[in-house]
Amino acid sequence: MYDIPTRPIAPDNATQERWDHTAMRRRMLTGVWLPDLEQALGEHLPMDRREAWGPPDMSSNVISNVCRQLAMLYHEEPTVSHQDPAVDISPLVGRNGLLIKAGLFPLLQRVQQYAIGLREAVVRIYAPAGGLQYRLISPDVVYAEGSPDAPDVPVYYQELRVGYDQETGKGVWVADCISIRPGEEPYYRIHLVQEDGQLGDDVTTRYEGVEALVGDRYPYRDAAGDPFLPLEIYRAEKTGKMWNAFDASQLAYGSLTSGVLWSFFTHCVRDASWPQRYASGLVVQGLTIEQSNTNARRATVTTDPSTILMFANDQDAAGQPLIGQFSAGCDPIKLLEAISKYEIRVSTAAGISGDILRQSGDPRSGYAISVSRAGQREISRKFAPIQRITDESLINKSAILANRFLGSSLPEDHRYRIQYKQISLSPEELKAQREDVIQKLAANLISPVDAIQILNPDLDADGAKRELIRIRREKTEFI
Repeated sequence: MYDIPTRPIAPDNATQERWDHTAMRRRMLTGVWLPDLEQALGEHLPMDRREAWGPPDMSSNVISNVCRQLAMLYHEEPTVSHQDPAVDISPLVGRNGLLIKAGLFPLLQRVQQYAIGLREAVVRIYAPAGGLQYRLISPDVVYAEGSPDAPDVPVYYQELRVGYDQETGKGVWVADCISIRPGEEPYYRIHLVQEDGQLGDDVTTRYEGVEALVGDRYPYRDAAGDPFLPLEIYRAEKTGKMWNAFDASQLAYGSLTSGVLWSFFTHCVRDASWPQRYASGLVVQGLTIEQSNTNARRATVTTDPSTILMFANDQDAAGQPLIGQFSAGCDPIKLLEAISKYEIRVSTAAGISGDILRQSGDPRSGYAISVSRAGQREISRKFAPIQRITDESLINKSAILANRFLGSSLPEDHRYRIQYKQISLSPEELKAQREDVIQKLAANLISPVDAIQILNPDLDADGAKRELIRIRREKTEFI
């Protein structure tokens, strides 16, 4: 075990702002957002009120809930094929293929959550002895430069990582640096990173056992010898920019505010959901002074429905002593409804249309925000085009690395295709769709290829034709 040193700053201010914001969103997606919620509580409350609220309530996390419900493109393992049916790609995508053994598609479920919540996610490909490996990387440790002609296509990649210095026995920050900049020799190096973010000594030999892979020694090349980066950047949408980290930030900030509101709800139910008693002309006996670590001082006395409070006459008060009570300071039901409506507002403000939210008629049911299956299908269709481009590129690069490092003989022609499984329809939806397709076929309003595509929305025209041929061939063989 060793201590992780202070993280270096980013190469520039814009990248640092992106890193900070993305890191906050990542913490919310991974459940380690307590410090962020505490900071939000501190911004909303003075110290004495914050002490009165007690522990924060982390039971609701809108951004995590929404991202998990929308990331349904890989709910079932997709089908990978090649445009040339005669090509055998089973070593890559078969039941014992390299992609399946590496657990790529289960990982992509998490990748899509990151892509939705963080707006981007990076997947690196490795080819160690025995198979392929994939690693999900959050953009808050990545600096990248795009091609001059395509700003969203990286030609330089730099990733911060924690390494172990055997000489000092301490942790150090290092950076994986991979470059295919036009007009320069491609390279892969590992550098120490200084506290100011500048790259230090080349330590590739120390961590990889080989010298920096530069020029002809750069290993990530296709069959034509062209270099490429062994990674893909998954995005929520194509913007033409390398990063789009601040888009839909309402969902992140609104989720923090929701945590503040739920903490207030817990405080109110615990401390203010019964009638408030008061005394005039009397002094409560047994008061103690409490002082927290934040130097907030409060005079308190323990109360409970089973306790008896003791009072003494206030010598400075005039008139008869009086004891009474106000009504409860909080209506938990109304407060619960208000917070639930706020969370729905946060979700819709972030671009999630209200018609795909399955909202319970009563927010008290605990299911105020839930995306309907029809909504999940709609969102999956929206994400499919950009995810398909990235997935097919990742699969092609995987085939190249398998050929270079594992002795495979897979095609490297960028003709891989991926078909996502549709979220199943309800029986009523299936019946309506089937009847609609049959009626349109009978009226010659659609072709058999169109019908197959309606029933399998992820198939292109060529895929639909192949499916028709398969169906007719099997009908001939078995009927």
